[in-house]
Amino acid sequence: MILHPLSASLVRRIAAVWEDACTAFTGECFRFVKPTYSRTADLFAGKGALHANGRWLLQGVAPATYTSLEPETALAESLAAARYFGFPLSSATPAVLVTARMKLARVIDLRDGSIRRRLRVSEKSVLECDWRSFNREGDEAITQAVGRAALLAGFEGMLVPSAARAGGGNLIVFPGNLASGSTVRVVKEVEWPGS
Repeated sequence: MILHPLSASLVRRIAAVWEDACTAFTGECFRFVKPTYSRTADLFAGKGALHANGRWLLQGVAPATYTSLEPETALAESLAAARYFGFPLSSATPAVLVTARMKLARVIDLRDGSIRRRLRVSEKSVLECDWRSFNREGDEAITQAVGRAALLAGFEGMLVPSAARAGGGNLIVFPGNLASGSTVRVVKEVEWPGS
């Protein structure tokens, strides 16, 4: 995979805004998971990012957990791939909605226009980026370059606007960057009948 042409400058820009951009996040986040991955240990471990590309990180770079700030956004995000490829929405089911209570100390909020301006990354480029198309051509997308830069800078996560639901927000968590006081706790384990 060829890294995005702005990759090195994004790493420098994110390092330069660290002090102003670093914020805390405390709250609940949601995601839909396939029943196969509904064991408590799997829910927010970020292992899927090691095996598949995502909007904010190329596969294999590091564990990353994609969560949403609203359950409605989590649903839209879970259906996004089926919609993109024109598959029936039923191909995205069954899925289970899970919740985690997050307490993170070092998050960058890319929903903030002033932070995006300093990084020279527009909201339009974030929301309209067809990262799958870039990846098919063997290229890293701008969103993936931003995600990798945030990961390398030591952020625990990124607050980002949802491309799947207007007005929705997502929190991408980098489990390997969690500080000692930061937590990601499953609110309620998935319990299957007869298990």
